Amino acid sequence: MDLRDLAWMVRHLDEPVSAVHLFPDGGLIAGGWDGRVKRWDEQGELLWTASTPDRVMAVTPWGDALALTAGLHVVVLDLATGEERWSRPLEGSADLQCVIGEHLLTTSSVYDIEHFDFLESAFWLHDASGEELHVHRLDERPWDVIEHDGELLFGLGRPRGGLLVTKDGRTFEHRAINDAAVLAMAHDAEGPLVLSSVGDLLRLSGKGVDGMVQADAMHTGGGRLFLSDEVGGFACIENGVAWSLKGAPVTTAAAVEGEDGFVAVARWSGAQGRLELVEVDGTGLMTHEVSKIEAMTAEGSRLAMGTQAGDVIVLDAPMLRRRLARDNEVEAVDDEAAAHRAAMLAKLKALRN
Repeated sequence: MDLRDLAWMVRHLDEPVSAVHLFPDGGLIAGGWDGRVKRWDEQGELLWTASTPDRVMAVTPWGDALALTAGLHVVVLDLATGEERWSRPLEGSADLQCVIGEHLLTTSSVYDIEHFDFLESAFWLHDASGEELHVHRLDERPWDVIEHDGELLFGLGRPRGGLLVTKDGRTFEHRAINDAAVLAMAHDAEGPLVLSSVGDLLRLSGKGVDGMVQADAMHTGGGRLFLSDEVGGFACIENGVAWSLKGAPVTTAAAVEGEDGFVAVARWSGAQGRLELVEVDGTGLMTHEVSKIEAMTAEGSRLAMGTQAGDVIVLDAPMLRRRLARDNEVEAVDDEAAAHRAAMLAKLKALRN
């Protein structure tokens, strides 16, 4: 069965999808590599289409507005209409984005193509009208961010590594974690975790956690933590590696909550995309060949993903389970009918002889 036949809805961005966001009510935002943005309501009706200067990466609801990073720019749209409220260019690519109080905090980074490294990064604080309130510059690139105990924790690369912590977007405190450069961050049941640039999984205290050797990406969802590596390993981490899978390199992954929940893993061989859906215990559920998927998110019982072909596919866990059960019943009936036909043919052949 085609993946579209199992989907709650399929919509089209008309360009490769670089970002997706699901609202708790089922509404959907998708952004593309060429800057197009579309919003659909919970019934899948298109509400508006907007254009931004470049590839959309971060999608951040901000009250009655929608903040985006688009290439070098921060762009803020009206959430209801899609009309642009303001746009500001930064120094280098716009990367991470957070709402902090009534303000918007965005990071940017400048990449040196001659040295293959980041030269400088900055934090930009804007108010709702787009006024620049504060800029904080640093040598390290912030790679990821999580919120913990009322603070925003930004994981830094080399040379300092560790965390840069802020409560207001104006003052920042550096906290080292075993001299580790931080690649990604997430929460598990015990609190925040960081993934270092050498693949170590650490608590904020610096205490090591059993993980996956040479992991280079972290994925979360459904209260679970997953790691992947550059050669196609994918592992669920719970008191060490609870289960693992192998395949083509992982481009993105997420997990859906609830009793019908599942884990989705997108892979790319270099020529073909593949979507693996697995049970929360790691047993296989289904696999489909798809266009390359680089954007994926889960909210409640739904999973949204965007493909390089421009499709935006939303799966609803209870509906997916019902359709898979129905198809299994049909296959069982077909198998029974085929067995009955084979038995009748055998009897006819015996009579002829």
